[in-house]
Parts: sequence; C-alpha cells; structure tokens
Amino acid sequence: MPAAILVDYHLQHPIELHARLEIRGFTALLGRSGAGKTSLLRALAGLLPAEGTPWGGLAPELRRVGYVPQNLCLFPHLSVLQNAAFALSGKDRRRIADALLRDLGVAHLADRMAGDISGGEAQRVALARALAPGPDLLLLDEPSAALDFSTRDAVMTRLIETIARTQKPALAATHDFTVAALADWVALLSEGRIIQQGTPKDVFEQPATEAAARLVGYENIWTEGGQTFAIRAAHVALAETGRPAAITAVRAHGAGVRLSCGDFVLVLPEAEPGCFETGQIVHLRFPEKNLKILEKAAEEKKEVSFLKKRRPARGNQKTFDSPGC
Repeated sequence: MPAAILVDYHLQHPIELHARLEIRGFTALLGRSGAGKTSLLRALAGLLPAEGTPWGGLAPELRRVGYVPQNLCLFPHLSVLQNAAFALSGKDRRRIADALLRDLGVAHLADRMAGDISGGEAQRVALARALAPGPDLLLLDEPSAALDFSTRDAVMTRLIETIARTQKPALAATHDFTVAALADWVALLSEGRIIQQGTPKDVFEQPATEAAARLVGYENIWTEGGQTFAIRAAHVALAETGRPAAITAVRAHGAGVRLSCGDFVLVLPEAEPGCFETGQIVHLRFPEKNLKILEKAAEEKKEVSFLKKRRPARGNQKTFDSPGC
C-alpha cells in the first residue's frame, strides 16, 4: 500500500468545510448528498479555492492529481484510445494508453467512439485517462454511480484492484456502502468535518457518534438511562419476551419482511408479511454483540435493561410467540 497522504483543507465556498483526513490506499469519503464530498475533491484538484495541504495555492496544472468527475467528461467525438491518451505526449503515448485499457478490461473498445459505449465502460476509460499521466493521487467522484446494480460489485472490485496495482492512493467520494466496504480506509464526512475515519470494519462496526452511526446505516438509535444506543435493523430479533412494541407498518423486504414498531425498525430475512399485522404486539430483543453504545458508558453492555417486562403498548393484544410464524 502506498504511503498515506495527510489532507487538511478548509473551504468557504460553495460549502463551509474543514476536512482533516488520511488517504490510505483506496479511501472512501462517505457522506450524504450535499455534505461537500465533491467540493473537497474539486478543491484537491485545484478547481475550487481552498486553503490547506497538500498542494494549497498551486494551480490545477501543477498538481499531480488525476480526477474522474461523476459525469466522466469523456470526449464523445474521440475514440476510446484517444480519450485514454489525451493527457499524454511523445512516442509512448499509445503504448501507455493501450496498457491501461487492457488492465481495465476495455482494450477491445479502443477504436470505438466514446459516445457509443456503456456507462460502466466509460467509467473505466475515464479512469485510464486519469491514470495515464502517472498522478500522485486519484480522485473519483461517485465511481459506482454509472454502474448497473447487477455488475457494480464486480466492476468496483476490479477497479480497486487495478488502482492497487498502480500503487497510487485514491480518494473516492461516495454515498454507496458497497464502495466504502471495499475500501482500504473510510472517512465519514458530516456537518462540515470528518467525524470518524478508520478501516471499514472499525467504522461500520464501531461508529463513534450518532451522526456516524446514521451515516453507516444504523436505523435504530435511541437514548435510555443517559446512554445512546444503536443497532442495525437486521440485528433486532423477535422473541417470546423482550421489549413490547406495537407494529405500525409491515412491508415485504426482498424474500423477507420489514417491520416498523414505533421508533424501531427490524428486517426479518425469512419471514412472510402475512405473519404480521399492524397493531400486533411483538417483543424486541437487542443482542448484546450487535448493540453499540455511542456515548461514554459503563464497562459492560447489558441486554438485561431491554428485556424487562413493561406495560404493553396499546393496540391489538395478539403477541408474536414463534419466530417461524
């Protein structure tokens, strides 16, 4: 893995942002729409005014940065090979571009016009063009946006592996959990700053704050007894005893079912929607191994407080007794 790049950038426009993060290998910058992900990438490329390191104050052409914008910006009137070689000069330009297209699995498209290829193919051609000059850093804006869902994982895996072989660090702005999960390093951008960074395993399994937990997909977040807890919808279980809750909505969820129970949401991958009805009282269990404490708390996470018998919520007093329905 290439050496880490330390980024410390302060933007005032179009969004106020102070981002301090490390870029380690393929790094995912995960944030919601409007959080400033694209603005940070454009600032690093020298396309937006900003203060900080690295490259602060340098003109765009003096920064050894390869930038792949979300709309890719290929030249439709040029061939795939001409696009890949666009930033190159000299007698080796065709050989270098050819090799990159081959590494990215699109060499067979070399003579085709860029306007006649698919979104996934265009993304790989744009990456070849960005890699061709040998940048010190790659910037990718929403690299999975143009990919079909059925091929996204395979294409992204190949793309990341190709970047890894070049030994070039990369920063990918994304709101796609799949891209973040495949990364070497993840930085969470929220409220104008980096709120957490680390390996995907650390960030996804140990969110430090409520904002971080929401950003990495925890739907159930609540405060009780002075502590804030979080658990994923897929980890909430039904049991014969536990926290009583009335079902407020039932929806099919793939091969299973998604239940809304007041402030809680759970997904049961193998249940049938017909097993449940609104108003039905169920009992929720929060497995200790999946429960996250987001505030500084006691040494032990105790499931006991959530299994105490409480006065049932109002509604149909039918209870869920068997996980198999």
